[in-house]
Amino acid sequence: MKITIIGCGTTGNAIIPLLNGKITLIDRDIVEEKNLSRQKLFTKKDIGKPKAEVLGKRFKYAYKDIDLDYENISFLKKADLVIDCTDNLETRFLMNEFCTKNKIPWIYTGIVASRARMMSFTGNFCFRCIFSEVKGLETCTTAGVDLSQAQLLAKIVQKEVERIFSGKKSSGLWANGEWIKVQRNPSCPVCKGNYFYLQGKKERPIKFCGSSRYQFKGDFDFNLIKKRLHGKGNSFVYKDFYIFKERVLVKANSEKEAKKKFTEIIGA
Repeated sequence: MKITIIGCGTTGNAIIPLLNGKITLIDRDIVEEKNLSRQKLFTKKDIGKPKAEVLGKRFKYAYKDIDLDYENISFLKKADLVIDCTDNLETRFLMNEFCTKNKIPWIYTGIVASRARMMSFTGNFCFRCIFSEVKGLETCTTAGVDLSQAQLLAKIVQKEVERIFSGKKSSGLWANGEWIKVQRNPSCPVCKGNYFYLQGKKERPIKFCGSSRYQFKGDFDFNLIKKRLHGKGNSFVYKDFYIFKERVLVKANSEKEAKKKFTEIIGA
């Protein structure tokens, strides 16, 4: 069985050692010192190295240190199962469209603070049936990740992988120890064959000429973000962010860095 794991952070660190088979690891990030307290597979000597490369070499797995997007996602066709250990909705929506279109089962995992969730998709419904595109929710950077929840979630994922390869359908949404029944949404655009992320129709950040600022536009829940980050007025500044009602400006040295900062603080 060929498994592709996307994301080598806290959740990925917990899941990777529990699985067997022909595994490929995908991650766009590098190891930072702040990762070491929760991502136990990394050590100080790994700081500055690509996460996927470090773990790929350690476990003798294939790896790609790339930012997954609609232009390079086609290599997932080789996978029998995809496991999401990412930290942003944008990548999950992209994965969902690709896996739904190509009939590849995949597993969503998510942890924010002490709240953990897992759901597999085997053809009876998709990720977009349940989750909307609203941005501004808490992220693992702003709320943290409970390591014990990651370890518990990893064991749930391990069992779900066994279920999928035995031919069983998804059991629904697992959230904080409980199973919730899920049904297909009759108005789901992805189930109707509309693949906006896969076609690259979702906006990318725009770099302002002559500056180091990138602009992100979308369905941000401005009031929720303002409350969470203690902002005031119709716009406010938070660290390297200028946050408005319909857009966010991020100060960064590259598009990759801007997307990372945006995902960590705003959520995507």
